[in-house]
Amino acid sequence: LSQNTNETPISMTPAPLHFIEYDVDPYLKIPGNDNGQNKSKRPYWRYSISKNKKGETKFQRKLCYPDRPSYLQRSDWLRHSFITSPQQVLSDLFLPLDYPNSVGKEYMSYQLCDSLQGLCSYLRGVVSTSAVLTAAGVGQADANAMGAAMTWALRDGLGMVGGLLFSYAASSLFDGYVKEWKLFADVINDIGLTLDMMAPYFSPHILYVTSIATVCKIMCGISAGATKGSITQHFCKRGNMADLNAKEGTQETLVSLIGMMMGITLANYFQKLEEKEIKQATFSISASTLSWAIFTILTLLHVWINYIGVRLLHLTTLNSQRTFEAIAPMIAMATSTCNGDNDWVASALFSIPSPGDLSESLFASTCFMLFPRYSRGLVLGARLSDITRYMTLEEMQEQLQINNKYVLFMDGKCVYVALLVSTNEQDQLEAYIHARIVQEVLKKQNLDNKSALSVARKQMSILKSRGLSLSAFEKKGWNVKD
Repeated sequence: LSQNTNETPISMTPAPLHFIEYDVDPYLKIPGNDNGQNKSKRPYWRYSISKNKKGETKFQRKLCYPDRPSYLQRSDWLRHSFITSPQQVLSDLFLPLDYPNSVGKEYMSYQLCDSLQGLCSYLRGVVSTSAVLTAAGVGQADANAMGAAMTWALRDGLGMVGGLLFSYAASSLFDGYVKEWKLFADVINDIGLTLDMMAPYFSPHILYVTSIATVCKIMCGISAGATKGSITQHFCKRGNMADLNAKEGTQETLVSLIGMMMGITLANYFQKLEEKEIKQATFSISASTLSWAIFTILTLLHVWINYIGVRLLHLTTLNSQRTFEAIAPMIAMATSTCNGDNDWVASALFSIPSPGDLSESLFASTCFMLFPRYSRGLVLGARLSDITRYMTLEEMQEQLQINNKYVLFMDGKCVYVALLVSTNEQDQLEAYIHARIVQEVLKKQNLDNKSALSVARKQMSILKSRGLSLSAFEKKGWNVKD
C-alpha cells in the first residue's frame, strides 16, 4: 500500500482517505527501463474511503493506468480488462508472476525456441500420422481392421519394452548432462517421425518399422521429461517452480491450438491434392512428394531451433564438460609457471568464468559422456581393477600417504582417479584438477610419469594453500551443491 501524498493525509477526522495499491512492487525493474523507478508506469488501484451525511462509510476503488487517457480508465470489478490492458492480460496468462525478475535472463529466448520447435513437431505429427494410417491399410477395401488393431497393439507393447530398457541404461546420466539429453530427445523424436513417414514403403514389415519409431518416441518422452525439471529449476529464482510449470502448460496449450488449426488446414490441402491427383493423372506435384518436402523442411528447422535453444541455456551446475572448460585457464597457468613463482595463483582463481560466460561444446560433452576414457584421457572414479593393473603396492601406498581422499595413476595415455568412500564434492574437485594438471604437464614438458606426478603435486598444494575450494566457484555464480 502507498498513501497518495497529493491527497489529504491519514487522520481520525471525517475527511476522506485515499490509498494507492500496487499488484507488484512499483520500484522493481520492468523491461525497457534500467533505473528501477517505475512507479509512474505501473497500473494501480485507487481506493477512497469516506462518510456520507448519514454517517455511513462509503468505499470506492478504481483501476488506474497512468500511461492511458482518462476515458480508458475502468472502475468496475474486473481486475484487468483485455480492452484497456491486453498486454497485462497476456502477461498474466503466459508469463510467470513478476516477469522478468522472477526468472533467468534467457527464459524468454528459450521459451520462444521451445514453442517454435513444438509447433514444428505438431505439424510433422499430422503428416507422419497420415503416412502410418496409409501403411496400416486405411482407405483400402481389403484392409483388415482386426489385423491393424493387432499391429497397433504390438507396436505399442514393443515400444514400452524398449522404453524400459532405455530408462534402465540412461537414467543415471540425465542429471549431469541436461542439455545433451534435451537435444537427444528432439533428435530421436525426429528419427521416430521419419520412420513413420517411411512406413508405407515397408508394408510387409510395417510392424518392425513402426515399433522402432515408437521406441524412439518413448525415448524422447523419457529424456524430455527427465530434463524438463532441471531446466525449469534453472529458470526458477524465487521458489516459483509451480508457477513456471503452470505457465509452460498454458504456452504449450497455445502452441497446440495453433498447431491444430495449421494441421487441419494442411490435412485438408493434402486431401484435395490427392483427389485432384486421382482425377488428373498428369498432375505435376503429388501429395506424397509435397508431404515429404514439407516434412524435411520442418525437420531441419526443428533440429536447428532446438540446437539454438539448448545453446541459450547457461546452466549453473558443474558437469564434466563445464568443469573441464571452467578450470582450463587455471590449468594453463598452473602448468606454465612451475618455477616456484606463486604470483599466478590469484590470477588462476580469478580466471574461473561465470556460468553466463561459459558455453560448453555439446559435441565434446556427448563424446565424454559416452566414451570418457577415449575422448579426454581422464577417468574420474576409476575401478580398483584398473589400479592394480597399472600400480605396484608401493606406489599405491605412497599415493595414499600423499592424498588420503583419492589415488591418481596413469597408463601412459590415460589418467585414472580412484576415489575413497569418504570423499565429498571438495575432494572430487581437487582430484579432478590434480588429474588435469598431470595431463597438461605431460603434454607441455618432456617428463616421465613420476616426475609429472611430482610437479603436479607441488602445483596442486600451492593452489590448495592459496584458497582453491568450492567457494571460489560459488563466488562466480556456480551451484556446487546440486
